[in-house]
This record gives sequence, C-alpha cells and structure tokens, in this order.
Amino acid sequence: MCGIAGIIDFDHRPIEPSLLLAMNQAIAHRGPDDEGYVLIDRSISRSWEFAGSASIAAARARLPLLSHGPRSSADIALSHRRFSIIDLSDAGHQPFFDQERSVCVVFNGEIYNYIELRMELEAAGVVFRSHSDTEVLLESYKHWGPDCFQKFNGFWALALYDFKTKQLLLSRDRIGKKPLYWTRVGPRIYFASEIKSLMQVPEVYSRRSVSEKSVYRWLIYGEKDLDFSTCYEGINSLPSASWVIVSPTFPDGAKTFWSVPTERLNEADLSALDAAKHLRSLLEDSVRIRLRADVPVSVELSGGMDSSALVALAAQLHPGKIDTYTVKFPDKQWNEEPFARSVAKYYGTNYVVLESPTSSFWGQSRLFTHLEEEPYHSPNLHTNQMIWSQMRSFGTKVSLNGAGGDENLAGYGQYFQLFQLENLHHGRLGAYLKNGSMYSSGRTHTRSLFVPLFSFAKHWMRKFRSLSNLSNRATPSYLTPRDTELVTDHVPHFTLSQALYSDMTNTLMPYWLRSGDRGYMGIPLEVRAPFLDYRVIDFSFRLPTTYLIRDGWHKWILRKAVEDLLPKDVVWRRHKMGFPFPYQRFFEENARIIDLVLAGSSNPYIDFSKSKQFRNDWKTLSFILWYELIFNENLSLFEKIEAEAWRMYPPEASGYTPEFLNAVALT
Repeated sequence: MCGIAGIIDFDHRPIEPSLLLAMNQAIAHRGPDDEGYVLIDRSISRSWEFAGSASIAAARARLPLLSHGPRSSADIALSHRRFSIIDLSDAGHQPFFDQERSVCVVFNGEIYNYIELRMELEAAGVVFRSHSDTEVLLESYKHWGPDCFQKFNGFWALALYDFKTKQLLLSRDRIGKKPLYWTRVGPRIYFASEIKSLMQVPEVYSRRSVSEKSVYRWLIYGEKDLDFSTCYEGINSLPSASWVIVSPTFPDGAKTFWSVPTERLNEADLSALDAAKHLRSLLEDSVRIRLRADVPVSVELSGGMDSSALVALAAQLHPGKIDTYTVKFPDKQWNEEPFARSVAKYYGTNYVVLESPTSSFWGQSRLFTHLEEEPYHSPNLHTNQMIWSQMRSFGTKVSLNGAGGDENLAGYGQYFQLFQLENLHHGRLGAYLKNGSMYSSGRTHTRSLFVPLFSFAKHWMRKFRSLSNLSNRATPSYLTPRDTELVTDHVPHFTLSQALYSDMTNTLMPYWLRSGDRGYMGIPLEVRAPFLDYRVIDFSFRLPTTYLIRDGWHKWILRKAVEDLLPKDVVWRRHKMGFPFPYQRFFEENARIIDLVLAGSSNPYIDFSKSKQFRNDWKTLSFILWYELIFNENLSLFEKIEAEAWRMYPPEASGYTPEFLNAVALT
C-alpha cells in the first residue's frame, strides 16, 4: 500500500528532478514510512537512485538526496512513497532492483500469495535477499515474464523497467483495486496513483478541463469512473486486469489477462450443497492469505452478513485474538452494534466500539474535496474516513472489510426486482411467488409480489413499441444544455446477471474502489477485501442466479455457506441496515452553509436560478464544490464555509496526517 508516480519522455529530453519531486510530494500521505526515486537513461541503460527527506535512515545513508543530485540525461523517472506492511526493513525500499540490477519496479499494493510464489521460485533456483512481496513480484516477472500477473493473488498498480529490453511496463490488478492514472503532454506520458500528482505538472494543470461526458453521466445518472474515464478531459485510468508496454502509441497494445465470467452454470451442473461448500473454502483461503502482515491486522465488524462471516473465518485462522471495530450509531433503526457484539462475543474478539463521528464535514470540506479529487456521492465518505482514522489511532494498519459481497452475491435491494423479472421471463412462476411471499427485506408481501409484475409488463410494452432506450432519464432542467446528448446512450439491464456484471466491472465497483482508496489512503490504512479475491469473483459469477436469491433471501448461498459459524439471528436477519447517512437532517441543519455555497459559486454547467431543484441533491453539490476548488480556485469560498462550520460546530482535529496537510498547503 503505497503511492507511485512516473514520467517517460519519447523524445529523450532530460526529465527535471524537481518535477518528479513535486509529483511525489502530492501523494506523500499515501506513504509516510519511506521515499525513493530513480532516474533512467534508456539510451545507455544507466540509472541513478536517490533518497528523499522522508526516506528510511538506511536509504538516506547510502543514497544522495534527489534535490541535491546531478542533473542527468534520464528520460524515465520513477518515484515511490511507502506505507510499510510486509518486511518493514530497508530491504523493502523502493524503487526495488533485482540483484543483477536488470529490472526495477515501483509497486503499490500487496501480493497475498507471495509466500507460495516464493517457494515455487526457490525450487527453481531463485535466491532471495529480503522477505518482501516486492522482491517476489520482481523475480516472478524475471521467471515468467508478463504471464506472472496471472499467478498473482492480490492488488497492485506498478511500473516496471526492464533494462534488457529497454521497456517500461505498467500493470493493474484484476478488479482494479489500486488506481493508476495517466495523461499525455506532447511526447511525455505521466502516470501516478492520484490525479493530484499529475496536476503538479504545469502543462497538465494549465490545460485542465472538465470531461463533459463524464460530468453529465454523473449529474444525470450518478455514475462515474465508467470505461476507465475520469471527470478530467485527457486524464484516464489504466484498464484493470491489464499490462502494457509504454510506447509512443500508448495505451495501444494493452493486454488483458483476466475478465469477470459472463456465463453462469445451471443448478444441474452444481448442487447447492457443493456450491456452499466451495464458496466457504474459497473465502477461508481468501481470508487466510489476507491475514499476512508484519503489522497489526483487524476486521471491520458492522454486524451485517459479510463482515460477520469474515470475523468468523479470521477468528479461526488467526493465531491470537482478532481485533474487531464496530461503529455505534445513535439512531436505533440504524444501529447494528448489538448484532456485531453478538458475533464478537461468540468468537471472543478484542471488541472495540467506536462512536459515530460527530465532526463537521463542512469544517474539512476543502481538505476532503482536495483528497477525493472528483465529485462524490455522499458526505458519508467523510464519515467513513473519520472511522478509519479512529481505527488507525488504536494502532491498526491493516483492516479486512466486506466490500464486494453485495456485488458478487446480489445483496442490494435493486437486484431482487431484476431477479423476479428473470423468474417471470423464464416461466419460473413458483419461484416468483415463493420469493415474493417470503422476501426478507420487503415492506409488504403484496409489494414484493406485484411491483416486479408491473415492471415486467411495462418492459414488454416498451419493447413492443421498439423503444431502445428504456431507462433514459430526462436531463434535469438546472443543467445547461451543452453536450448532454453525449449521455443518451444509457442502456438498462433486464437480467440479474447483466446488472451484476455491469456493477462489478463498470458502474459501481470501480467507483467504490476509487473513492475508498482515496479515503483510507488519506489516513493511511490498508483495507483488504476478501470478497474481491479473484477466485471468489470467478466462482460467484458462475453460480446460478437461483443460488444468489432464494426463498426471499439475498445472498442465500453465502448464508448457507457460513450458517454453522454464526449466531442464527445474524445469518437469517431479515432487514439489511447498511451504513446510514441522515440526508434530510444534513440538508436541513446545514441550509445556511449550502446557501453560502450556492451564492459564492460560478459554474457553466449549472443554472443557479433553479437551485431549489438541486439544493438537496448531493451529487450536484459535490460537483459544484469540486469545480470551485479545482477550476475556479475559489479558496475564499471554502474559508467562508469553514468559518460558518466552526461557528456551528466546535473545531476538531482533521484526522489527516502531516504529510497530507503539507501537500494540500503546497497546492
């Protein structure tokens, strides 16, 4: 878990060390434990290593500081900020070279199965000099070439230079948990773990502009990070599950080494009992390898199905008592702490209850908007970050959570209606009636039975009329009619499998991963998600949908897989609470601040005379805040917001590291 940044110049112009320093400083919060740099001249296959002011003592003793180093002829520059999790010694310092100095890598992530890969490589004669997963990654590349990415179980974004082939290679993990943004300016490619790092390049910052297609998709549909795009024109993400040699035609030539399955088995192919057993086995091994760390590991225990299952598995696999963290909410209807306490007591965990954060989002609105870099769906992300900050204060550096369980196994409420439509489409009337009459999350059985039926009829009527775009929403009247025609291609999904695939690969998971990464790396804290193990995804997306939703229960197969591990009232609890945010109260209590935002903003995409239509719409308000900070540089607005927030709420510590606060101060 780290931060990386780099530059390659295809005209072989020397790269300015000060530029690399600035890019790395902007993401210093991602790696407070170490810092490192390398400059490479491809034409003569020579490299120069440097330390930085935050480098580990041993690195500072053997390497010159980059700011004091000679101006080289380097046309490749790589930098790294380290958050130490595995092999905390200087042996894990990056940029990391192999012993022959034929390959060099900067790496953000973890290879969970590095122990098994190390044993395989040692059997082939490889001799290791450290205990880090980074060295295993590098030796795997030397042994298997780019095929090594298919052998890794973990998450990563990396830049690897091969001195023999004189090629720079970039890669991201299968599901894209770790970000890697890139942009082009003339003959140069810039890449980094966060967009704010790219913005340190004067040419990138001066030409910054809004990606109108991305912004309107966000404002109309609430969708972002689609097709590896961003809200900035000309800044994109490297595709997940890919590797690419960086050439003048980059990103052409990218190779995909994995994809989410699109074909599902039938019940005749796999019994429910065998499916439950195999899912249990996969989750056990996923948790086992994610408990590997040389620092304290904990589990976020919400009291819901996914996190409770992880605690049950971790408690049996961890050699000592597992640390669990639970948030207690004041509203009884949202408070899952009693269920979490039941699981913690059942397994004798070190149970820590955190109070729901009370600090004002608005008092930190500039810091958080700067951290998120793009519009975001809810102030709840800030609440999440404050919870992670509390966990970090207890000494934990690694946390397991249940992210991905709902997207894999159909845990969200909207999936039920799609599944019922699927039952009707395939003539499974018995299953339709049983699910509707027993729906665990339904307000009433009548609603659960008849709403999908009406949707089914509506669908076929529209299909009969040849209306291809069945779910287009009208463009809100408060948006200026610029390029909204760019987003009229919104395609609806009519099967559960289609929706799950889209949510995992394009519409939900990429956004959750990007917003989550910015949040917990602003602490920093490493968050591991066993449900996003590629083996779990592979299996989940091959399961019959009738195993996902059955007898009115979401995630039925998971409940069957772990029902002997957990209290019955946790496994078969009817209502899913989730992580609440009191939107109505938030808008009412902060009306004065929202008025300040609207009065002090100027935005070519928003008609402020129609603010009544969107003043309670957070996705639009977050877009306005983002535009004011990034494009209008309206710091006075944020000063007014924070002054009003401090008048309404007592000022509190931000929870951000000095590295992050220093980086913000420099922008």
